Amino acid sequence: MVTRRLYARAHEVQLEDGLRILIEEVPQSRSVSVGLWVRAGSRDDPPDVPGISHFIEHLVFKGTMQRSAAQISREIDAVGGHLNAATGKESTFYYIDVPADGLSTSLDVLGDLALRPRFDPQAIDLERNVVLEEIRGTLDDPEQSAYDLFAQGAWEGAHPLSRPVLGSQQAIASVNRDQIRSHHGAFYRPDNAVLVACGAVDRRDLATQAADVFRFDAPSHAPVEAHASASLRRGRFHHDRPTGQTHIYYAFAGPGASHDDRFSLEVVNSVLGDGPSSRLFRSIREDRGLAYVVSSHVTCYSDCGLWLIYAGVAPATVQPVIELVAEELERLCTEPIPEEELELAKAKLRGHLILGLETNGNRAARLASAAIHERLILSPEELFARLDRVDPQEAKRVIARYLHPDEMNLTTVGPAK
Repeated sequence: MVTRRLYARAHEVQLEDGLRILIEEVPQSRSVSVGLWVRAGSRDDPPDVPGISHFIEHLVFKGTMQRSAAQISREIDAVGGHLNAATGKESTFYYIDVPADGLSTSLDVLGDLALRPRFDPQAIDLERNVVLEEIRGTLDDPEQSAYDLFAQGAWEGAHPLSRPVLGSQQAIASVNRDQIRSHHGAFYRPDNAVLVACGAVDRRDLATQAADVFRFDAPSHAPVEAHASASLRRGRFHHDRPTGQTHIYYAFAGPGASHDDRFSLEVVNSVLGDGPSSRLFRSIREDRGLAYVVSSHVTCYSDCGLWLIYAGVAPATVQPVIELVAEELERLCTEPIPEEELELAKAKLRGHLILGLETNGNRAARLASAAIHERLILSPEELFARLDRVDPQEAKRVIARYLHPDEMNLTTVGPAK
């Protein structure tokens, strides 16, 4: 067991089997958030079984070799905890928020359900129906369906990032126990997972308990297959859908999760479309009343990223809104962002980070995201310093690097034009 200090009250522990543990002690807290992050998301699903990572996330709650589904729930309820999980494009995570005196129970339950699920055939069939209903619900959601259509065409070729996290009805209806066990065994291994605990916890006690609880089956030494690189699909595309709104997506290639440009681009994005003070919100919603939702955000994956603008508008106003977005993009390219506007954006981002640090769950998610993407783990003070470095010249540089209107993906989803 090797321990190193990350920053004040935050440490990393490496167990002999390769499991990485991140611990942040928060003395003023009376609770703990503990979670296991596994590098297994929809991007890692086999092409013929899209949605298997998300399905496994459901199935581990249906019982383990030691506990039934009811026992899992009762044990967490008995210590006043909250247990949940989620699957994304590049990871699946299981987490428990619990009063400090329930940490030992939480670790035991978390390790059991994530590493030793029973995958009972009857439970698989029952949960199969649950996930199929979840997929149907998504298909009935116009905004989510529109985003999935955009994502499916956002990348060149049939790239794994194009897949919906939930997968397809056909795949979930036919996936079998052997496929489930094989996928779980390939990815749920110590060198492919990160355990994070933040709150009222002692790093030495936590590491000792985790070493006893998180005993993985003898792992395969074959490396997890590297992700195939992704390239943004350029052009203008439309999907006919009989919806009341047309959904507009402007996408540009962005930096990967470990690239330093992400700090500068987040500041520029905040100016453009993050919140009520942003340019897009003021121009399209407040000044002209053309949209209820208009925003932009940066999504960083392990090896690539997206800078995405979204607006949901009446079909009759699609072209005016597209033109207004183009005007704001042109303004970014040709006019330096005033210092006061950058300061407002940085203050907003600093505030969001500070508010996030008020909860142990957000602290844990921040550390886990850095670990999953294998980037340097920065203290909050170091993050603030990175934001503070973004001046008009740096903003101009990052805009010139990522904002290329002739290389964008403009997708609309809605009624026929």
